[in-house]
This record gives sequence, structure tokens and C-alpha cells, in this order.
Amino acid sequence: MENFDLDNELQKYQPSLFKYAVSLTHDRDNALDIIQDANYLILKNRDKFESQQYSLKVSFTIIKNRFISLLRAENIHRDKVIYLEPEEQYDIENEDYISIYHDYDYILNIINRFDKQSNILIGLLIQGKSYKEISKILGIKEGTVKSRIHNIRKRLKELLPEFFEDK
Repeated sequence: MENFDLDNELQKYQPSLFKYAVSLTHDRDNALDIIQDANYLILKNRDKFESQQYSLKVSFTIIKNRFISLLRAENIHRDKVIYLEPEEQYDIENEDYISIYHDYDYILNIINRFDKQSNILIGLLIQGKSYKEISKILGIKEGTVKSRIHNIRKRLKELLPEFFEDK
């Protein structure tokens, strides 16, 4: 039985692991973080890999599972509008809450009819992201972001005229 050098074998897989992680995350830094986590898990379980109980090809599965875990942990649901509890944001009375809650549901139902791209933009705006940050996140020009947000606002004013004062 030949000697298995885990460090050298793991080093051979690094370019492939990196390409795979980038294909999942579309972000170099996140890909490097995921690879670091995968390498840590492999080295932590060194005995299982050195005894060849596990193949190093399982590292691709580790990367995929880590990517899924990160998505869940970061709560990246780009196709959903972020739900903010009104009572946590404002000091309101009970009777006002019922009115706000009804209006909030009404507005959310209308917003959820928008296309996926519009919902993503609305969600990023609710999170307080700037135009520049949104353009980086979505990989589009800042002018395009401003134009799309303008069109969303215009459409909201048409669909929700009761919430906008005539100017």
C-alpha cells in the first residue's frame, strides 16, 4: 500500500475546486471563503481521507453544501420582498396597527405582482442599499438602476394612488 499525501492531493484539486465555487457564487471572495471552509473540513477529518475512506472528490459536495448553507444563512431570497414588522419600526397604538397592517398587506400584494427583477430592486431599496451598491450587486450600470427604480415608483403611484398626494 502506497503512502497517501493528503496535502499534495488537496493542492492538486484547488484550481478545480475554485472554478466550481466561482461557478456557484459568481463572486471570487465568496468562492475563496467556501474553499477555505471545505479545506478546513477535509483537514479536520484528515484520518478519513488519508485512510482513503473518503475520496477527495467529496470536496465538491462539501463546496455545494457550504454554498447552500451560506444562501440560507444570509437569507438571500431575491424573489421575495422583505417583510418588516410595522410595530418594530414605529411606536404605534393598537388601533393604528390594524390599519397599517391592512395597508401593508395590500401594498405587498400589489408589489408581489411585479416581475422578479422589480421585486429584487424593491427588496434592495428596503434594505437601504444605495444605487451604487445595487448596481454592484446586480451587475448592471448605476443609470440602469436609477431608470428601473424610477419606473417602479411611477408604476406604484399608478397602482396605489390613495397613498400618494397629488402634487
